[in-house]
Amino acid sequence: EMDEEEEEGGALAEVTIEGFNSSKSTLFAGNLLVGKFDLLLQVVEDGVRLVDSGTLALVTQWSPFSPSDEDSDDDEPLGFITVASANESGQIVVALRGGALVYLLVEGGEGSSPTIRRVKQVTLDREISCIDLNPFGSSSPHRKEGSDSMELDNAESSPRGTRKSQLVAVGLWDDFSVRLLNLSGDDHSSVLDQVLHINLGRGNDNDGSSLTANDNDEQELGESGQHMMARSLCLVTMDSQSTNSNSIILKNTAAATGNNVDMLLVGLGDGKLISFVVNQPTSSPGNNNWSIHSRKEVSLGTQGIHLIPFQHGSSKSSGSCVLATGDRPTVVYLTGGNAGSNSNPKLNYSTISLTVEDDDDDDEDGHNHASHKNISVNVATPFRSSLLFSTAGAHSSSLCIADENTLRLGMIDNIQKLHVTSYKLGMTPRRICYHEAGRVYCVGCIGGLDVGMDANQNNCVRFFDDSTFEELNCINLEPFEMILSIESVSLSINSPPSESKSKPSDTASPIEYRPFIVMGTAYAYPDEDEPSQGRVIVVECNSGGTGNLKSDTEDQMLRHVRQVADLPLMGGIYSIAPFYGGNILVTCNSKTVLCQLFASVITPGELLLNCVGSGHHGHLISLYVKSLVSSDKSLSKCQEKTKQRAIVGDLMRSIALVEYYPKHQVIHELARDFNSNFCTEIAMLTDNIYMGSEGYNNLFVLQYNPNATTEQTRVRLDTVGHYHIGEMTNKMMGGSLIMPSNNTTGSVGATANGKVASDKTSYESNRKIDITIGSQTLYGTVDGTIGSILGLGGKAFAFLNSLQRAMDAIVRPVGDLSRGHYRAWEQEQKKHASCGFVDGDWVETFLDLNRPTMERVVKEMNKDTRWRIRDDGKGFSTRNDGRQNLMDTEDGMGTDAGISSNASALSVEDVLGAVEEISMLH
Repeated sequence: EMDEEEEEGGALAEVTIEGFNSSKSTLFAGNLLVGKFDLLLQVVEDGVRLVDSGTLALVTQWSPFSPSDEDSDDDEPLGFITVASANESGQIVVALRGGALVYLLVEGGEGSSPTIRRVKQVTLDREISCIDLNPFGSSSPHRKEGSDSMELDNAESSPRGTRKSQLVAVGLWDDFSVRLLNLSGDDHSSVLDQVLHINLGRGNDNDGSSLTANDNDEQELGESGQHMMARSLCLVTMDSQSTNSNSIILKNTAAATGNNVDMLLVGLGDGKLISFVVNQPTSSPGNNNWSIHSRKEVSLGTQGIHLIPFQHGSSKSSGSCVLATGDRPTVVYLTGGNAGSNSNPKLNYSTISLTVEDDDDDDEDGHNHASHKNISVNVATPFRSSLLFSTAGAHSSSLCIADENTLRLGMIDNIQKLHVTSYKLGMTPRRICYHEAGRVYCVGCIGGLDVGMDANQNNCVRFFDDSTFEELNCINLEPFEMILSIESVSLSINSPPSESKSKPSDTASPIEYRPFIVMGTAYAYPDEDEPSQGRVIVVECNSGGTGNLKSDTEDQMLRHVRQVADLPLMGGIYSIAPFYGGNILVTCNSKTVLCQLFASVITPGELLLNCVGSGHHGHLISLYVKSLVSSDKSLSKCQEKTKQRAIVGDLMRSIALVEYYPKHQVIHELARDFNSNFCTEIAMLTDNIYMGSEGYNNLFVLQYNPNATTEQTRVRLDTVGHYHIGEMTNKMMGGSLIMPSNNTTGSVGATANGKVASDKTSYESNRKIDITIGSQTLYGTVDGTIGSILGLGGKAFAFLNSLQRAMDAIVRPVGDLSRGHYRAWEQEQKKHASCGFVDGDWVETFLDLNRPTMERVVKEMNKDTRWRIRDDGKGFSTRNDGRQNLMDTEDGMGTDAGISSNASALSVEDVLGAVEEISMLH
């Protein structure tokens, strides 16, 4: 209980509904609005119960074991209920054991109490797995001229939720299809007749390929069609939001009224979601059948999906969305296609994170800290309550979600592709990293200039909580010392090195692996052009859960930071990279050295950081060092049979590849790029492929060929990619702006069974984009741009490169500016066409083209024929007459690059599916 005048919000309390059967599992529960009656519905295995929402008393019930009503011809008991669905208008459909489907209708007059009437029963050929009869919100196809409302009783005064559904969608066990059955018509003889049989395989991707009631032959499943039956169905009218994003395009807007699109969503048991646009029959001659088009399949996780439609937004800008539950709960919504817009309607998928309070992180005052967590959602339902949130409008829905242990109430924030929150530091940030083990952001800052001083005197490193951004600690640097690099790594604490100089120190065995933050600094003295001194500082930050570290004062928070080791070096520490064996590589002026962490012999518990070997020389200034080892300890432990390689970026001498030999404690240079590139950032994509950015706003890709026949070729890094990005890139890191799926294992969209499709199959059977080179890389520029670079496999690159050439030939760019001229590599007096890259921004504009232009682009691709190649998964053709480098130029490969003249032609839907897949990967 609470006083609404003194306290904002409402209290949540359990209510016992006397009319409900609490001894049986509830299969369905919901609200009904029938006439003047406001009812609660409960469906259990042995009956359907209606309860008055005011008195909570039982009003009436229907049981499959009781005698049938007067309108039925069958008086035999029906059996237990297995699945049920209903809507607010009083339509109820239940499935019984043995595949029986029963249609019930709740009726109630002015002078009579509500009753449940059995309208009709049919028996299907298999057990029923899921049902949905949510009504479409668009206008009825059988409407009168000038009328926009459905033909319902009291349609003018009926709320939207009381519309009757014309269809019921039914999914069966051991059947990879969905059936749409009729519920409309005054003649009950046509009720529950099948109006559409939808094969969920890829064979139903085009217009006119759906199975109508007159088609008796089953279509064969596509190559990618798994035999996973439907677990959840949702008939919904999607309302277009004002947000603009690139995703699935709905190529035929005949099913849309204004900016509304009728859709069928199918959730499978393996976490996949399949969507269709549903065309309603119209009163025009020759169009009396239901049909579907625009099939789209996405993976939202690994657990089964349950689909819940709800209204999102305020009363003026609300729209219908669908929540897909599972281990990666996702909101499905529609954008584009509004009046006056040139863009087509597109279906978007936005993964949601739940803001929860962490009970384990109470501070001394007893306050919980809110954090964003990804929690699996088992069931959910929308509801409206003005007492829950003061910001909730009358037409805005809250959500009630539940996992295995917790029931949560909340609202979904405005749907955005990127959420930005700013926190003022009061200082200039210079370096930042995230330390997952300590759940902190570490920010190196530059203080203000003191009066009469030429150098910063108040430089420091500050630590902030990853949820609340509360400052936990601050480490002040020494005078003239400034931060140059910072990295979160997992270091091995080795046993003390041997006192004998004859034995190498790599024989020391690691005691344990622990997470640390490693910082590199330099002393910027006013009389030095280059720093002559610097430090490598090792910091440990606990998460507050273990309490192993003791604070200096008793009243300090449990979570804090302490410095555990430092190593002075003769130069500035420009870059730090995690390396194999729990070690780190650091660049100090022109040197690259390996550092190890040891346990102190003199002082137990103290840690020492030492250099191993003499390091590597040969650079002007070694600004960057990168390896394939991530900040976790999984790969850092693998040092036995793995070649321990890294790349070093120089101020003027581009990129060099080095390898560390633990037995001899030597860092040896294997190859280098002999071009003069002023590196601004580098990234190691694979063991043999590296990417860098240079001072003329270009990207370049290098490849190491260890199998070259001559030594002169082996020591040279070949340039295989050039691209003008237009902004100076100053940061690259592996990652993605979207949450990865739990079933993704480094290759997105692999072919069925991991095999390369045969030449007899079209691109349709293997059109998912396979990311096999370098995975996903994020980059940031000095102009504030955040971008994504995806490494493409051979088939994907050939296809998208062909699409890029076709769009250059067909689509007229803005202002007639040449895209190829803008993306061309330009460095001082050197200029040549870009190669090895596909312009993602340009390719994804294919989704915004009108249908005739799409068809012209696809026709140009089929004329080109270079979209189809043979590929062995290594980026080269499998032909014996020579290898084909996929990093081809804008002019492209020859027409004989493994393409047969009679290769299957592409369709617009093939290209749409491929571009949609790539647009969802960033």
